[in-house]
Amino acid sequence: MSKVYPGTLAGGKFLEGAGAPLGTNAKYGANPPAEAMAGKALRFALQSAARYILPKSRTAKCLRLRSAGQQIQVWQSTEYRTASYSGLQTCGSVWACPVCAAKIAERRRAELVGAMAAHKARGGLVNMLTLTTPHQRTDDLRELLAKQAKALSGFWKDMTVRGVLAQMGTIGQVRALEVTHGRRSPQNNGWHPHYHVLLFSGSGVDLARFDAPQMRDWAVRLYLRWSAYCVRAGLGAPSMEHGLSLHDGSKAAAYASKWGLEDEMTKGHTKKAIRGETPFDFLRAFLADRSDTQAGELFRQFAETFKGKRQLHWSHGLKARFAVDDLTDEALASRLDERAEFLGRISLDQWRDVLAADGRAHVLVVAASDGWPAVLAYLEAIKGAGGRGGIGECLHPPDGGTR
Repeated sequence: MSKVYPGTLAGGKFLEGAGAPLGTNAKYGANPPAEAMAGKALRFALQSAARYILPKSRTAKCLRLRSAGQQIQVWQSTEYRTASYSGLQTCGSVWACPVCAAKIAERRRAELVGAMAAHKARGGLVNMLTLTTPHQRTDDLRELLAKQAKALSGFWKDMTVRGVLAQMGTIGQVRALEVTHGRRSPQNNGWHPHYHVLLFSGSGVDLARFDAPQMRDWAVRLYLRWSAYCVRAGLGAPSMEHGLSLHDGSKAAAYASKWGLEDEMTKGHTKKAIRGETPFDFLRAFLADRSDTQAGELFRQFAETFKGKRQLHWSHGLKARFAVDDLTDEALASRLDERAEFLGRISLDQWRDVLAADGRAHVLVVAASDGWPAVLAYLEAIKGAGGRGGIGECLHPPDGGTR
């Protein structure tokens, strides 16, 4: 019997990594590479759910269409022993694509952790500032984000805020935009977009001054200005308890070290929220129960609203200060592991069969666990599947791309 991986539906449409005539006796759960590949199989299944909800999006074509002039190849990381594709188009969406989001987030996490380590080595510290606003079930997400952006712009320009940051010796910041939804909570306050800001502080100031009373004083002064700009933007005044928090370096370090890591799909694009659902929780819910049309509609609203927005924003000059390459999400999503080794090549006819059998994830799982001969056996077992129509027909790019 073919193995069905966590998160797939044995009798449903989304079977990435589940359906495979080729049985395998590999013991997947006993080692880290196998666990990582099981997670990748889940992300492919979630990507298929996103494709169903957003059929005209770039995510619907991601890792399905061949890139112009390239061959479809399978590679294996020499460090992690996981497998991946090259030669396929990627969407590079941190918001809509679980596969690209995981890959991009891991690289962004490395950038964050590296910059923080370098700053601390120079005698600085990193504080974390969290900013949120009042929100209601009836709020329109696009309007809510626009008002928050207006409040944030005024906040950073405010002289009091600039004075506090100067006292903290802040040389720059990295801001993360995240969102959850409270549809399953008793109160259901709807969409909850919020900011986490890593403040690179302690430059040219006595670190001893960052004691609890001083941190509290800075937090109160910042909150009063944040609240004022929220009111001006039409958001209403946030409470002191929930509107703003200023944390010490340990909180910032914990946040950065976990950003992008997988823990049953953790962190923003990857995490099951404690107090609400993340957008990728909607995909999980829709994957598990197609009748949960609310989950599908909320994910569609989110993806269309957040399209084109940056998930992480580095203040001007901060990347250059720590020698961080200014690469786009699309570039990171398409980048091949420099320490990967070539396993094999998949022809276009074989790829049609893979798509028709919903076997993209299965190919990678088999490649990582049993090697390329097992992949060839699987491709032979599904031979001709692409000629029966269905998903295999999606190889024809509607946007005029190459087959």
